[in-house]
Amino acid sequence: MGSLLSLLRGGSGGHSGGLSRSSRETQASARFAKQFNEFIFNLGDVRNAQYVEENFPEGNRILRVGLELLERVSAYNDGSNEVRMAISQPTQENEEAAWRKVGPSVALLRECFEFAQSVEKVIPDVLEELSSHADDADPQRADRNRGLARLLADLMQNAFAFDALKASIPAIQNDFSYYRRTLSRSAQTQDADIARYIIPHDVSNQMSLFYAYHNPMVRTVIDSATKFAQESGNQQIVLDCLSALAAGSASTVKHARADSAKSERMCMLVLVTCCILYDWISPKGVSDAQSGIDAKAALDLVSERTLVDSTPADK
Repeated sequence: MGSLLSLLRGGSGGHSGGLSRSSRETQASARFAKQFNEFIFNLGDVRNAQYVEENFPEGNRILRVGLELLERVSAYNDGSNEVRMAISQPTQENEEAAWRKVGPSVALLRECFEFAQSVEKVIPDVLEELSSHADDADPQRADRNRGLARLLADLMQNAFAFDALKASIPAIQNDFSYYRRTLSRSAQTQDADIARYIIPHDVSNQMSLFYAYHNPMVRTVIDSATKFAQESGNQQIVLDCLSALAAGSASTVKHARADSAKSERMCMLVLVTCCILYDWISPKGVSDAQSGIDAKAALDLVSERTLVDSTPADK
């Protein structure tokens, strides 16, 4: 996995002077809390999306690709009947029919897998911007933070939605399993309609590991974040950033300060995202008494709301 939180690498750069590491971390925590409380209430403002589009084009592009993939996955073309026939009556005709059915579906799954790799690379940049450019004198601070927090929430919402869809479509795992079992034999075909869906073995192996998890998209984010926090030495700064974002989001929702229903929902998504990442990054987890996030309060807020539509795709 990549270094998801490489964003935080510069969290104290240029401002350390002669301060100890603990002193720098304390100052960073206070700075994060101050600025995030200022902007969290209007996360849903359309100007935040515009800021991302103009100043963070790669993140905006990835988000648009993710939304398109969600639409295509929600209309997933189930190959169960053809696969069942090919297994029960393994004639060449039935096997080729099954492959013509699952081939395009597996091609879509490959696009989703490659999309996850792109998300893995962009989230570190988002978090780096959020945590390492907290200069109070910067007139762009509020716009940047609102935009990036919105982008982070949108990307995690996309991950939640994809994983919910995957769980509601058993054919995804079944089709890919059949594809893998017959890949070597089908790779010898002379049929162009089948050959164009052949995936290299190393890629199919990586895809198999990815789809083996019930929540592959969310896990991509978690694994990447955790690895960075462990290897970069900036674990506490990462946790401070997540704590401040979570506190601002929870306060906005609890005290009904959001400027719109959309902003409130985005605050909830930021809160959930921060809790998940904090729980994996912190050695003691988010529920520990010394945690920077009030896990019980967060759970109470989340339990009252629906964040992801998990209705089965065929409904």
